[in-house]
Amino acid sequence: MENIEKINVDGVIVIKVNLIRAILNESIALREIVDEEINSGQTQLVIDLSECVYVDSTFFGAIVVASKMLIDIGYKLRVVEPAIVGQSIIFSKNTSKIFDKYKTREEAILSFEEDIQP
Repeated sequence: MENIEKINVDGVIVIKVNLIRAILNESIALREIVDEEINSGQTQLVIDLSECVYVDSTFFGAIVVASKMLIDIGYKLRVVEPAIVGQSIIFSKNTSKIFDKYKTREEAILSFEEDIQP
């Protein structure tokens, strides 16, 4: 799906959501991509929502499922916040227990380096 693309940045898989509105149909595609990556052994995943203005509850649910899959194997999902976080009630709530949020893709990718520091 061209609206959701995978980018490998130094071993970190960035799932870039190129949509203004992330809704039900795209949530199915997101889950398929995440399942494929985790099943292949990938544990460093970033979901980049920086282009999104609206994220509905089904798409958010797919992110939560992705996060749960990683937590179950001892890792944590990184999410680049939507373009207008204040308009997204879902992202304005405390989600830090579910996944780590970042303002930019670069910050999210660099956070994996912090995980391996002593």
